[in-house]
Amino acid sequence: MNLPYMLPARPEELLDNDFTKAQGFVPKSWAGYGPNENHFQQGGGLNLRGYAGYLLPEVDSKSNLMYAYNGSTGAAINAELDFNHLVHFNPRFLRNTFALSTYLFGDMGIINVFPPFSVSNTLEFGSLRVDAGVGLALTIQRWGPLQLVKPLTIRFDMPLFLNEPSANDQNFVQWRWVIGIGRCF
Repeated sequence: MNLPYMLPARPEELLDNDFTKAQGFVPKSWAGYGPNENHFQQGGGLNLRGYAGYLLPEVDSKSNLMYAYNGSTGAAINAELDFNHLVHFNPRFLRNTFALSTYLFGDMGIINVFPPFSVSNTLEFGSLRVDAGVGLALTIQRWGPLQLVKPLTIRFDMPLFLNEPSANDQNFVQWRWVIGIGRCF
């Protein structure tokens, strides 16, 4: 059963990626879940970049504390608006090797808060989560003598707005950053 994750890709997807399957590619503190957002987000799941690594605590209708970072069903809308013409970085000698793109992004998603394997319960969705910000993606298209290596995209996203920040944070608009491998969608 493929359960959706609100934030990054499922653990199985992280193991399928050549860069994220080995421990140590990203710092361990960036890869887990906790009471605050962290700084690593692999494309996949519902792709809410601003909530990477956050447990997303929710209280259900029976006053039970649930963590909404994953569930059995969910929905999301993710959008990016490129503005490469405003930030022009394309030196002639790097044109065929690197590509830099800049974009505005917005993500919105919702996921159920009931335990994923409970068949007797009806669906109860958590809060609608929204993030928005600006980002850039650097794609290494050619690797010189290592031509068998696939193109690699490294993202730097700044989710400046969260509609429900962590309890320790409470600032809706603030400097936040997330590193990612590959485009989100």
